[in-house]
Amino acid sequence: MNRSLVILAVAALATGCAVAATLGGSPDAATEASLMQADRDFSVATHARGIDGWMSFYAPDAIRIQYRGNMVKGFDEIRKFDMAYISDTTHVLNWEPTDAHVFRGGSIGSTTGRYWAMSRAGADAGKETGRGRYVTMWRRDGGRWLVIMDTGYPEPAAPAR
Repeated sequence: MNRSLVILAVAALATGCAVAATLGGSPDAATEASLMQADRDFSVATHARGIDGWMSFYAPDAIRIQYRGNMVKGFDEIRKFDMAYISDTTHVLNWEPTDAHVFRGGSIGSTTGRYWAMSRAGADAGKETGRGRYVTMWRRDGGRWLVIMDTGYPEPAAPAR
């Protein structure tokens, strides 16, 4: 092998390693970070705009899996299914992603996290009314993450003290 080709190959390899180290060592690190941010932005949009903010993150062909129920398929059906709960002014749904993973070279991803609902009205205002875990699947579309599947499951109620 030509000595200059060996030197060029070593230089290219060293440059690639330096770039990977700068990005945190993982080629998917930036994508996972963007996915975590998309999930947080989903929450912010929902709090700011209600059902319109919620739906602004759904793909047209998305599904919602009901806890102990069937799938709700498609944008319009999901909107109908979630309208009452997301538009409820007596409660607020909060969530925070705890983990993200990307698949297929960054075109598909998932987030998991915890959610909690809080009462906004009456004697229970400010009290937690439920909590659980969720899984959301995402698809990269036009440089933006969109929800393609969402589901959650409640944690058992804490024992009374």
